[in-house]
Amino acid sequence: MSFSDIASVYDRFNDLSVYEYWLDFTMNSTQNQPDHVLDLACGTGWFTQLLSPFVGHITGVDIDQGMLDIAQEELGGIDNITLSQGDMLNLSFEDNSFDMITCYLDSLCFLEKGEDVSTALSEMYRVLKPGGVLLFDVLTPYMITVGFDEFNYHDYDETGALMWDSESNKESVSVTHYLTVFDQDEKTGQYIRQEADLTESSYPLQSYQKWLTEAGFNKNIEVFVDFASRLYEEESDQDAERWFFRVYK
Repeated sequence: MSFSDIASVYDRFNDLSVYEYWLDFTMNSTQNQPDHVLDLACGTGWFTQLLSPFVGHITGVDIDQGMLDIAQEELGGIDNITLSQGDMLNLSFEDNSFDMITCYLDSLCFLEKGEDVSTALSEMYRVLKPGGVLLFDVLTPYMITVGFDEFNYHDYDETGALMWDSESNKESVSVTHYLTVFDQDEKTGQYIRQEADLTESSYPLQSYQKWLTEAGFNKNIEVFVDFASRLYEEESDQDAERWFFRVYK
């Protein structure tokens, strides 16, 4: 079952205030207002909407049309956002189309294998303008294998509930999230149960740096931790949960 089937309930229990940290990282990574921004794996569009007042135009892309349908319902009168169904492994845009590309919330971790991450980064390089900036984050191997090991989170409100349990695989450096939601039908009052299983993987930092270099990002590759508040230091940041990347074309 697709994540879009449970997304509306998941968003109700998700702490949407944390998107402000991604916005701060984004705004601190450019001196001028970007004219054309690509928000990859935009999901239900929360970050896309948050960023829209600060850019000329933003295109949100997600592989799941169901997620985009939810995002479209939330857009209202925002006229500088375009939503488009697409695969980050084969973007439909022309070369050098965007001043900025964002790909947040560990979206690259959901790709099936390392070769797919490499392909996605190459596609991002292709559609980014010279001088443009690519911003993305990934979960670290530590977070995948330790932080999420036997993780569980349960919550509910008057009309629904979320149950989230995770199981890590240290050999493959992956984690599977088992999500179950109950959502009350407005007409019948009955609760509808839906489930989705999502798997994430992570790789050594050197792998991401290698894939970025092979894609063409030969300038300084900056890696941050703590929601990009400081540069990553290998010795002192062994238990970092996320790496935040900022690279320029």
